[in-house]
Amino acid sequence: MGLFGKKKNSKNTDDSLNLQPKESTYDRIIFEKLSSDDDPYLTHLADQMMDGSPLILNFEPLDVDQANKVIAFFSGIAYATKGEIVHIQEKVFMFANKNVYLDGSMEEFLKDIVE
Repeated sequence: MGLFGKKKNSKNTDDSLNLQPKESTYDRIIFEKLSSDDDPYLTHLADQMMDGSPLILNFEPLDVDQANKVIAFFSGIAYATKGEIVHIQEKVFMFANKNVYLDGSMEEFLKDIVE
């Protein structure tokens, strides 16, 4: 069989074409009103961020020391992933890895909500 030979039992189905709609970055956003600065809670959120889910975190329930700890932690994660931090409102920030803008859905979302 040569380079362009026929394959046996070759079927062209929708599954083989991979026609499933792709999930946009916007669909993966995690909105979280932070309830504590516990390490397991923060590392769980950090894992989700590193896996491609942007985090929009509301710091209102935390005291100043807790909020500073969390901001420092997620700033480090954003730096390590060549990501970005976006100030959305007074006590609300978005932390995301470098791939958050690839599909264009985040620009549209942020354009409407950033003060």
